[in-house]
Amino acid sequence: MTAQTEQESQLPARERGELLVERVLETQTIWGLMGADGWVMVDSDTQTCLPVWPDEASVAFWQRKDLPDSKPQAIALDEFTGTWLPGLKKNQIGLVLFPSGNLREGIVTSADELLLQLTDDDE
Repeated sequence: MTAQTEQESQLPARERGELLVERVLETQTIWGLMGADGWVMVDSDTQTCLPVWPDEASVAFWQRKDLPDSKPQAIALDEFTGTWLPGLKKNQIGLVLFPSGNLREGIVTSADELLLQLTDDDE
């Protein structure tokens, strides 16, 4: 883990969310956490969510001790926007952007909102 990754993991949730979008657009890759029984999901106050990160190192700042067999897994951006996001929307699964730390907090967003952010490159 680099000092930069550690510093980024300590940013406020909104800034980590913005960083995730920026980094994913740069690298064309988004990261999830694969557990023994499939992709790791978390429950927010209102829905089940898929946590996602901008890179493999960032996952380590959230990785849970109760999931010792889980491993960071890369997903190509085109596959994520073309297959994953429509499937998450259909199944009413939200996304947690770059959760970090003991509280495991991050911005919760919808598949539609993240798709807009990842396909709007006019910024």
